[in-house]
Amino acid sequence: MSSLRAALFALFAAALALGAVMVAMVLASDHEDAQTATAILGPFIGLSFSGIGIFAWLRRPHNRFGALMTAVGFAWFVSGLTEANDAWVYTLGVYLGPLYLVLVGHMLLAFPAGRLETTQARTLIAIGYLDVFFVQVPFFLLGGDIGGPANAPRNAWALTDAPDSAQVFSAVARLVGAALIVWLAVQLFEKRRAASPPQRRAMAPVLWTGLALMVALAVAAGADIFSDGGPVVSGPSLGSLIAFAALPWAFVIGLLRTRYSRAGAVGDLVERLNAQGIEGESLRDALSDALGDRSLTLAFWSRGSERYVDAQGQPVELPPTSSRSRAVTEIEREGLRVAAIVHDAALLDEPGLVRAAGAAAALALENERLEAELKARVAELQVSRAKVIEVGMAERRALERNLHDGAQQRLVALSLQLGLARSKLRESPDVAERILDGARVELANALEELRELARGIHPAVLTDRGLPAALEALAGRAPVPVEIEGVPDARLPMPVEAVAYFVVSESLANMAKYADAEYATVRVLRENGYAVVEIEDNGIGGADPSAGTGLRGLADRLAALDGRLEVDSPLGVGTTVRARIPCA
Repeated sequence: MSSLRAALFALFAAALALGAVMVAMVLASDHEDAQTATAILGPFIGLSFSGIGIFAWLRRPHNRFGALMTAVGFAWFVSGLTEANDAWVYTLGVYLGPLYLVLVGHMLLAFPAGRLETTQARTLIAIGYLDVFFVQVPFFLLGGDIGGPANAPRNAWALTDAPDSAQVFSAVARLVGAALIVWLAVQLFEKRRAASPPQRRAMAPVLWTGLALMVALAVAAGADIFSDGGPVVSGPSLGSLIAFAALPWAFVIGLLRTRYSRAGAVGDLVERLNAQGIEGESLRDALSDALGDRSLTLAFWSRGSERYVDAQGQPVELPPTSSRSRAVTEIEREGLRVAAIVHDAALLDEPGLVRAAGAAAALALENERLEAELKARVAELQVSRAKVIEVGMAERRALERNLHDGAQQRLVALSLQLGLARSKLRESPDVAERILDGARVELANALEELRELARGIHPAVLTDRGLPAALEALAGRAPVPVEIEGVPDARLPMPVEAVAYFVVSESLANMAKYADAEYATVRVLRENGYAVVEIEDNGIGGADPSAGTGLRGLADRLAALDGRLEVDSPLGVGTTVRARIPCA
């Protein structure tokens, strides 16, 4: 048995003991006219609050609502000290009698979260406690008449006999109490108005019973203020007692209603899912109806991009865990993440309801997830293709500039040299020969530049001899030793070989520029229908794929083939670039 459970059982035993003491005091009282009714009703009310409060406390240990309800029960037992025949104990009972009402107000304003969430609520309850413990103290010390039956004990705390002065403090305390009751009723209405539909449904039994209690107390307080000192009419007092006694059971009714509604809601959802093919907005509406939350939204887990997307495949951000208004319940199927239900935070009070509804709709959610993931991949492919086209246009412009600034200029110069040589051929053959030798060198340089440009577009060695030879050629031109491992001899599809070549080429170029590496290793493997290309160096690391255009361009090339690029580059450890290209 946990320490909390043991402590709460001990607390319930104490409540039983206090109930027995109350019965004994009532039966022994010299001034209680309705001993039988009071001996039954008094302990019943106290044990209802303390017992149900302890149950709520045990059910939700971190929610202070159960502790507050338990405190109301114990404060009710304390108010039973007015059954005592001893004057000092009787006076203590009269003094602490209103405490249970302040605790009831505290409990109602804290329901269901267990905390006072507004400044007004905290101020109201603080004034209530001050009214009980301090405002009425002068009334007792000045010898005020504490009322009660004619044969009840008198005020035992009087230090002087100044009833008129004491009456002033009594009036102040009663006015403050009446104002607090009205203020509390207004706060309860405001609490209901600000609540979401799921919160209103959960709070309804307790809140309406609490409001009934406030109305009855307000009527009683008004009658007390405007009376001439005679007894308060019995109707409102009886009404407030009935409403007060019903409060803990209203909480139980709310729990039972939630449980039954949960079973019914999940059953209706299952029937609705079986009766018709539900998807898209219909699935969201079905879950929304089952949970009673019109603000509910769905997010689907995209396993390809490892993020949540909406039904159209667009990325979505889930509410933070710190949000007080929205909450997230993740749904899994066969151990795999399927979707997330974004709902009102009030439903966290019944997490089983959301999980049960999610489990019932798991298959439909999985189907919707697959469709959303497909849309997401189509959208990503469209973006990637647009980027590939953009990169292709940029590469064409770069090729045009290179041809214009390099080979074209050399060919223009070569044409001029040949023209000059022709003009010198008859009169100065030696000069013409030297010019032709220079033209031959210029032509060789132009051819080399054209070969370099062609190699950047698509290396001839890749077409003629395949990926192993092309990678060996890249390694031979690298400024540091590069080891080639595991490249399959069998030819891969031409687009796969081309992308693999450019992944290695770009990675080795980045290594030469930025990595300060001493060596690199290139591996090409075939795994489960994928060509896996891995380039690893021992450089300084810290590569950021989003910082430059080279790696982003590679990622777009890969995405066009439904491949993926991963970069692992911790500082000081080196960089590993890994590409997975479908080649089934």
